[in-house]
Amino acid sequence: MKNELTMKQEMFCQAYVDTGIASAAYRLAYDCKKMKSETIWSNACRLLADSKVKARVAEIQRENAKRSIVDRALVEKKLMDIVEVDPAELYYWSEEKGKFVMKSPHELPKHLRSALKKISNKRGELTYEFNGKVEAARLLATMNGWEQPKEVKLSGGGVPVRSEIRIGFDDEEDE
Repeated sequence: MKNELTMKQEMFCQAYVDTGIASAAYRLAYDCKKMKSETIWSNACRLLADSKVKARVAEIQRENAKRSIVDRALVEKKLMDIVEVDPAELYYWSEEKGKFVMKSPHELPKHLRSALKKISNKRGELTYEFNGKVEAARLLATMNGWEQPKEVKLSGGGVPVRSEIRIGFDDEEDE
């Protein structure tokens, strides 16, 4: 599809997908120094209505959507790292010192480092602060539409059906 367009049309398509504003995309792709705003707007609308340009814009949007799926999976993984963080992974028992010792940042597993908001070192005393679990869970819920009310309508041949749906989580045993 890309080969059927001129270089300026391709630039317009790319800029339109980036900005979402046809006249701004037109200004980026074409020389508009001597044009009135109305002319730019009119030319941009006409260009956007062109079937080849419209098809290319759709193609770029599909390509971007595919890339965002990968990005979304990464974001969800990072949010799950925050939700599932176990503070017990921050320290270990030192036989030599006879007490628990805080691990250095380089000793922490990657999923744990992903969940950290802040690392402080005051006079050799390490402290870690995690990102909020509740906020991470809320973001996951929003991204996945879990906060939307669910409604189920049942009927049975004109006779009202009474039913109850319970949704919950099984208690997981600590590992």
